[in-house]
Amino acid sequence: MGRDEHAKGGKNAASLPQTPKNQKLSASEMRAEMAREIDNIESLMKQQKTNKKRT
Repeated sequence: MGRDEHAKGGKNAASLPQTPKNQKLSASEMRAEMAREIDNIESLMKQQKTNKKRT
C-alpha cells in the first residue's frame, strides 16, 4: 500500500518543548524557590484568617 494520507503534524508534533539553558535552575535553587513560594502562601493564608476574624 501507499503512504498514509491521514497523517497529521510534523516530525516534532509529539515532542515537548525544551527549556533554554539560561532558564534552567539547579536542584538547590529550585528547592529555595519552592520554599519561598510556600512561605509566601502561608503568610497570605495567615493574613486572610486575621482579616476574617476582624469582620
